[in-house]
Amino acid sequence: MSLAKKIFAGLAISLVALVVIGYGSFVAMNQPSELQEPNYFTYYKNQDTTPEGKVGIFISIMMMPEGVDEEFYTTVFQKPLKIIPWPFREMLKWDEGLPLFDTVRYFEFEEFEPTNLMDHKGNTKDIDGVPYVEKWRQGKINFVPGQGYTPGYFIYPEREAGMSTKAAELVAKARVYYHAENAGLRDGRVPHEAGLRAFINGAMNKVQDKYGDIPWVLVNSDKFGEARQGMRDLLDTGVDTVVFAPPRVIYSHYEEFNASVKHGMEYIREWEEENGKSIKVIIAPQLGDFKPTRDAYLNMLRERLDTLPEGASLKVVISVHGMPWEMVEHEAWLELAPRYRDKIMAEAETILATEYDFERTQVILSQDHFAEMTKMLPSTNDIYWKAIDDGYDYVVNMPIEFQAENTDTLYAHAVVNFKGFDGYDVYDTIDHDWKTPLVRKFQQGDTTIIYNGLPMGTHNGLIIEGHFQQIDSILSKWDRNLAIERKSTSDRPTAMGPTNPVPDAQEVADNR
Repeated sequence: MSLAKKIFAGLAISLVALVVIGYGSFVAMNQPSELQEPNYFTYYKNQDTTPEGKVGIFISIMMMPEGVDEEFYTTVFQKPLKIIPWPFREMLKWDEGLPLFDTVRYFEFEEFEPTNLMDHKGNTKDIDGVPYVEKWRQGKINFVPGQGYTPGYFIYPEREAGMSTKAAELVAKARVYYHAENAGLRDGRVPHEAGLRAFINGAMNKVQDKYGDIPWVLVNSDKFGEARQGMRDLLDTGVDTVVFAPPRVIYSHYEEFNASVKHGMEYIREWEEENGKSIKVIIAPQLGDFKPTRDAYLNMLRERLDTLPEGASLKVVISVHGMPWEMVEHEAWLELAPRYRDKIMAEAETILATEYDFERTQVILSQDHFAEMTKMLPSTNDIYWKAIDDGYDYVVNMPIEFQAENTDTLYAHAVVNFKGFDGYDVYDTIDHDWKTPLVRKFQQGDTTIIYNGLPMGTHNGLIIEGHFQQIDSILSKWDRNLAIERKSTSDRPTAMGPTNPVPDAQEVADNR
């Protein structure tokens, strides 16, 4: 064999080897996390749900803070990476420069002349004291155009963000839009955490009225240090059984089994090794399995329908958050959603058929986000426009996957759902006291579109009851003779966790 042929053959073999190794790496790095062990969804379906000994309640859920929290938004950015194929997810982690947003025009898609540029730390000037906007005038800062419903931003390539550029972009957007006064909200305080704390505290009051001084902790699942410490504090009280009770209507691998539950189990195993004690773990059923939870949204629907004229035509749109679940074949959400989602849809159809006299009605499912990535459900916006084209008098949208308004429902969903509406402007500031649900109305031609809001403030009583029943479904199997002696309700302990807990929704409203 000639030297040239030997070289060619060697290169060919090397190329084949690289392809094989590359493919092998791709497959290895993209094994479905939903099938990896330990699989806590399998554990959930096969678990022993009888508490033993002293019981503690661990409530872990993503809570969007009132103000800017860099740790939280960085985690929010990182979470979807686990369902994005490697190596593409690694590319999203690159620090490609410092992202900046204009504090006046923070939701633009094409380049414009900025007024005041701010980074994710809240700075409007470079490290040399020169305003970023002046650096833009010097040509050192470029505009990255928006895509789809995600606005563009400016980038300063000469400066590092100190983290993923994409993560810093989210933090910067939260700073100038979500949490800035007179931007997304009049007071700049996102009501999600306060709204969740209000009904969780209410539910735990009912639990302790029935069972006594059960230790419990509420933590933000997307703040790992807080969650780990909360679990350790709970275990240090001497509990023998930990009941996980995430107040989420539909459990998923994404939020629970590969996230809050998985991390919580890691914290328990770590504590067990240090203390030589075995802890029994029970995962309570999802919140949506309990009728009061569904009734909270259905009663809000009745309240809205009571204001509409008899004989009108009506389309009720029941919308879920809308994640690209079909891209994650073994995602628990796909199996667990019907027992809540389909029931609430059937109950809404019964309400329309038996309690009201509308001329023409339809109940339909939709998704508020990522409809372009999956064929699971049509987008809420498409359903709106179809109803308008079909001449419906009213469209009432009932979102059913959240209990409190957050940056998704207030902003990310809204910019998609209300796209093309004459009465919607992304720069409109929301001014609401959160004592009642946020209702948004739009008139498009002869059709009135109504976003019916979420059960906050005076409407969270049934959510409280649903969360109580979620926990009670486990504690009702408990042999109370093995529990600590019940104390009076006046001596009821408060939740462990953050030393400065966010006030509940009523306190937020009263302090305005």
